[in-house]
Amino acid sequence: MIGSPDRDAAVAGVAKEYYAAMLDADGDRLRNIFHHKAIIVGHFGGELEQSTLEAFIASTPDARTGEGPFECRVDNMALVGDIAVITLGGYSYGHWFSDHLSLVEIEGQWRIVSKTFFCHPGKGEGH
Repeated sequence: MIGSPDRDAAVAGVAKEYYAAMLDADGDRLRNIFHHKAIIVGHFGGELEQSTLEAFIASTPDARTGEGPFECRVDNMALVGDIAVITLGGYSYGHWFSDHLSLVEIEGQWRIVSKTFFCHPGKGEGH
């Protein structure tokens, strides 16, 4: 089974909920979206970062360095069976990010099992 409009919408909905929960630094919502063993890896400021879900959640309040504008767009999505990979472009706090989220459908719920990210150098919208 390769995606359907309802399944595509469900996966995109989880990805957008992740972005909103991250901006709100809402640990409970993030715990509902991510699998508890998820891993987060990526580059920020040229440095490789790797963290567990709990370490990532603990860092989200520190990321709140200002007010909008905020943007989140789905750049790409692949859904096959009970797995999905979605790429988000997100602008927040003066930086443009690319997030790649891997999701697995577990007991009827889509959960993020990994997040890889890249913070684009420089500031400004439109990367």
